[in-house]
Amino acid sequence: MWTDAHLDRSAFPAQARVRDRARARGRPARRALVGLTAVALLASAAIATAPAAFVEPDLARVIRFMALIKGGFALAALAGCFWRLARPAGPVRTAIYVAAPPAMAAGALALGSLHSPALAAAGLHLGLLAVLAAALTDSEFLPDRPRHR
Repeated sequence: MWTDAHLDRSAFPAQARVRDRARARGRPARRALVGLTAVALLASAAIATAPAAFVEPDLARVIRFMALIKGGFALAALAGCFWRLARPAGPVRTAIYVAAPPAMAAGALALGSLHSPALAAAGLHLGLLAVLAAALTDSEFLPDRPRHR
């Protein structure tokens, strides 16, 4: 099976220009995703320096382990959204793909530091729900999957 990498760019200059323009449109969204994630993690780390409420040691271990698992979900969402933003998406989906993974990452860090667990859980779960809803309704998220009628 031939892919775009096998084709000579000089043979199809119009398609190459369209593809390059589409990639250039996706770059600012990818930069925004990485930047917002860094800002969210730094803000959560700054908040985490404040003294946490007392929690029993066993419960703290369970919560921190859950935060580690949720951090893995946030990393997976970040990677998936970064990959998807290489191609143009609609404005609503682009906003979700840019905003939801940083909310998930900040929530996981806040949960791991045992600060405001309700706010951390809201960020985690709403971000995860938004990414899943956007990805499952986006026909371009997995473009090679078979379409059933």
